[in-house]
Amino acid sequence: MNSLIYSEAWREWSDPEIPDYISPTQLMLDRHIDNGLQDKTAIIVDGVRVSYGELLAETCRVANSLIGLGLPRESRVLVSANDSLQTIAIWLGAIRAGLIPVSISDLYKPDMFLYFIEDTGARAVYIDPAQLPKLRALQERLPVTLEKVIVNGATDDAGPIGAVEVLSYPDLVAGHFPQMRSVELHANDMAYMFYSGGTTGTPKGIVHLAHDFILVPERHGFWWYYNQDDVVFATSKKYFTHGLWPGVLIPLYFGATIILSSGPATPAVVTELIETFRPTKLITVPTIIKLLLAYFDEIGLSPDFSSLQAVYTASEKMPPEIFEKWHARFGHELMDSIGSSEVTYEWIANRPSDFRRGSLGRPLVGVEIRLVDDNGKDITQPDTPGECLVKSRTACLFYWRKFDQTKAIFQGEWVHTGDQLQFDSDGYFWFAGRSNDVFKVKGMWVSPIEIEAAITSDHRVQEAAAICVEDGEGFSRVKAFVVLRKDVGGDEKLVAELKARVRADAGGYKVPDTIEFVAELPRTPLQKIDRKTLREMEAGARRQ
Repeated sequence: MNSLIYSEAWREWSDPEIPDYISPTQLMLDRHIDNGLQDKTAIIVDGVRVSYGELLAETCRVANSLIGLGLPRESRVLVSANDSLQTIAIWLGAIRAGLIPVSISDLYKPDMFLYFIEDTGARAVYIDPAQLPKLRALQERLPVTLEKVIVNGATDDAGPIGAVEVLSYPDLVAGHFPQMRSVELHANDMAYMFYSGGTTGTPKGIVHLAHDFILVPERHGFWWYYNQDDVVFATSKKYFTHGLWPGVLIPLYFGATIILSSGPATPAVVTELIETFRPTKLITVPTIIKLLLAYFDEIGLSPDFSSLQAVYTASEKMPPEIFEKWHARFGHELMDSIGSSEVTYEWIANRPSDFRRGSLGRPLVGVEIRLVDDNGKDITQPDTPGECLVKSRTACLFYWRKFDQTKAIFQGEWVHTGDQLQFDSDGYFWFAGRSNDVFKVKGMWVSPIEIEAAITSDHRVQEAAAICVEDGEGFSRVKAFVVLRKDVGGDEKLVAELKARVRADAGGYKVPDTIEFVAELPRTPLQKIDRKTLREMEAGARRQ
């Protein structure tokens, strides 16, 4: 263990004792009712306030209705819908009934949607009405394991899909009791699943255990000071671990209030929600922060964000000037972090009492970190990049139906994250890139992060992505795709200036041979920049 990287708080921490059996929804709902919070607002969804008592009642109705459908214990329920009270109630209700909710994006096309239905062996699927055409297009290919489709809201298209019954959410819960004793889960029972974003291949089902419902909120609550008085707004959709855990499950564990929006997190929507409902914590991603700052500049807005006590970001590397602009405007720091669904949320993070601007922070309590070189040898010296390995009781038990990938990523107690990090002389970690994104140019390793940071330091650039391409002679070259700010035109003069920035900040051999201006960058369902798609697009263009 490298003593440099662990804080005093980390050394003093001990995980709480985990009982043999756990009722996750009792921890998030029932116990707050027992403590007198029946009428306290649990969720503000599209401006409507829902109390803890009302959320518990809706969760119980859903649980009773799912059991009434005849779904066996531990059946998978595929959840693919916009954020709403009903979506949260389906997720929590499945847990309460002893079923396994599996969250995925609602943006997948029919063939990928079919993959998730087949891979999970889901008995039931929960979707928005807009997704019904996807399933009807798949009618002849749906597996026999699928029995029910639950549609969030009324629909004129409620006929069966082949042998699969279609139910509206109102019909599902109608007449069911608003009370139900929660099914208890063994601490080591499978409780819920996420799916990986699929940037390195077919998305993988990430299996998690019931003990997460104590370990994750206790660790993050301590690290980020969650409490009953918090109002929490997480901009990421709740099929994403960075949306569900900090934006729903952790706040509910502490009896706090959460803000949900069914629509996209546009700058205007985010600003209105913050000014109206006054969250104390904002959990978001760098893209949202960049769009907010550009929006304020564009319309000359000085929003009232004075309620915010902390802003946490994760998911992508953020240019240094963004931290500075946010601090200059609002007077508080953006606290960056890094985590993954495989480990159940964050494993390195800044915190209000211990942060370094621009860094990822230090290891979260209960989590051990190693960096290893290409030979698997531990890195003990600062400022030396290596792959990050994580050890945590909250790590994924296995990839669902993916034996070989499980063996490759989960080796003993350690999870291979694929993230290249380095720590400085004070023990703070810094992002260096993804292992599958780094490449060699002229025999030397290049991280796209360095190139992108240099390019986005120009005030005219909104975001950038760098990839490796082959020239006509088979040599590796750097190409950058650049999104400019509104009303900025791209020309050869700007290309030359951006190349000069890369040369000065990152080194001459990292200068892109080509810079292409684009309207937007492709993103994964988890809203990360999709360099894999950029590489595929470039390879396809070169074959034509």
